[in-house]
Amino acid sequence: MKKLLAILLAAAMLFAFAACGDDTTGETTTTTTAAEDVTDEAPVEESTDAPAVDTSDVSAEEPSAEDPSTADPSEETSAAADAEMTKAEFVAFLNAETAKAAKGSYKYNRNCSYTDPIDVGNSTDALNSVIKMVDKDSDLSSVVGGFLGIGTKKGSFPKEQPDDDYKLKATTLKEADLGSFSCADGVYSFTLANAANPKKTGATPLHRFTNDFITHEEVDSSIKDTAGNLIKLNSTDVDYTNVKVSVKVADGKIAEIKYQYDFAATLQVKILVGNVDGDGAAKTTGEFTEIKY
Repeated sequence: MKKLLAILLAAAMLFAFAACGDDTTGETTTTTTAAEDVTDEAPVEESTDAPAVDTSDVSAEEPSAEDPSTADPSEETSAAADAEMTKAEFVAFLNAETAKAAKGSYKYNRNCSYTDPIDVGNSTDALNSVIKMVDKDSDLSSVVGGFLGIGTKKGSFPKEQPDDDYKLKATTLKEADLGSFSCADGVYSFTLANAANPKKTGATPLHRFTNDFITHEEVDSSIKDTAGNLIKLNSTDVDYTNVKVSVKVADGKIAEIKYQYDFAATLQVKILVGNVDGDGAAKTTGEFTEIKY
């Protein structure tokens, strides 16, 4: 019975602190400064020693490659993308091209690591002791880390399918979403607004760019599925900051996408022994390379 209680308590804290990145109060954002084939034939000389040349089979002239009516639209898009784009042009390009790239193939590499391990104040040591009763090689930070996305996730899509949150997304960004916009050697860099308690409704620039964050509703659902009414997530307060993105463009297409952000969370969970407050912080970096579509 004691071991069962220990497992319940460990699971309680494990799932509770997975909420880093969620919100029960709604979502807000704050702006930051983060592309004729005409054959000239020589005149045929008439000769009395040979029959006249029959020109009835000579093909009609090929349409000119420079004729707008025969131009390939994809070549025009490529040419435009190879030239340095304005912010408005780049946003339109990015949204259109990520919709194609998301269905193609690419390599992904994502890493998330703590900058401040999970801390529940005076309860931290006690909870670590409880968790070690279940697994001597684990502690609060390592167990919760699996739900926060702590660690490295990498592979090749579509051969190796990452979780939906970590896939390359068809972006829906707006020109006003981009801050600190610049371009150098075909690499476009920009920042996105900080996001406080974001949800996956497309209401924040962060979500218009990526699904790589966890919502309160997702964590609350996981807690209920696992522990029923034994555990309740009372509140969360999470800030995503320092969101930076770079996009490499080559031959009129997206070749690479890289991003990074920091997050800090404070939350309260109700478990068998009462309410427990905790906080933690981490840094996430991700990249999509060898994109082909």
